[in-house]
Amino acid sequence: MKPRLTLFFLSLVALPSLLSAQGIDENNYGTLTTYFENDLFGGTDQNYTNGARVSWTSPNLKRFGDDDTIGGLVSLFDDVSWTGDTTYERNVAISIGQSMYTPVDVRSTTLVANERPYAGWLYVGFGIIWKNTYVKNSLIFNIGVVGPWSFAEETQRYVHESRGIDFPAGWNNQIGNEIGINVSYERMWRIRDRKDNHGFDWDILPYVGATLGNVNTHANVGTEIRLGYNLPDDFGTGAITESSTTPTALENPGTAKNWARRFGVHLFVRGEGRAIARNIFLDGNTFRDSHSVDKYPFVADLSAGIGMNWKNTKLSYAYIYRTKEFKGQESEQIFGSLTFSVNF
Repeated sequence: MKPRLTLFFLSLVALPSLLSAQGIDENNYGTLTTYFENDLFGGTDQNYTNGARVSWTSPNLKRFGDDDTIGGLVSLFDDVSWTGDTTYERNVAISIGQSMYTPVDVRSTTLVANERPYAGWLYVGFGIIWKNTYVKNSLIFNIGVVGPWSFAEETQRYVHESRGIDFPAGWNNQIGNEIGINVSYERMWRIRDRKDNHGFDWDILPYVGATLGNVNTHANVGTEIRLGYNLPDDFGTGAITESSTTPTALENPGTAKNWARRFGVHLFVRGEGRAIARNIFLDGNTFRDSHSVDKYPFVADLSAGIGMNWKNTKLSYAYIYRTKEFKGQESEQIFGSLTFSVNF
């Protein structure tokens, strides 16, 4: 747990320096978002059992290369017609996260052959966003490690010991160490009832995407529907996915309508389907033998929740239902997702 805590706190300590390096005005530092997902919200402790992420998205940029953090890495996209259209607003994104997976039977010290493997995923992500009023594009690269290097065992041990809960006994059977690399693209549209976002309003946010890599390879399609009072002027808030970053504002963060001088609250529902070619947390290691199960090629999520926005903050909670992911899985899974964003 100590290495992960150290990395997390270093990221927070480094934030002021990162913002200072931007050379931008006060109250224009971008958006910081924390994600927390856990199956305890659904009354279980199995399968996808925990996910956490901290993400930062820059203020709007004229060119990706103008950013002082990863601008040098992504500046080549400024000259690509696909991303270089001058009508788009641009952002860069950086994130760090960890996810963990366990079987249902966590008492056995031996391998539970008919249940999903123990697995962890510790990663950093960086990418670019280009958007306008009606569409948002995200291209995200995630690089990290699975296996003992992910420190998932240490994280779960710390949490269980601090809460006085029995610790899962089979982590010695987790999938082996492996470097993981994923690249994800997602395109989301926004269909709105009103353009000023004042009063009661609704919008629809359909999206499509794809992920390619040795950790995950899949295609996805989904839609989010929001209904409420003073809707935030952004593209919604989904669960932790390969392409999720932060709820980036459409205008200058200092004056954007969603962070303006009013309170807003809305309800939302989201449905997503995925066609899956590879999932290392079910298929096991890529280059060595490891525990695996027979996955289903299609998985769906259905979520419902509530979001609130006030001044420069946004808080949302979603209750997520996920269909069975592998043959022999006893039941579908339910977990909760809590997201908190601050626009500086």
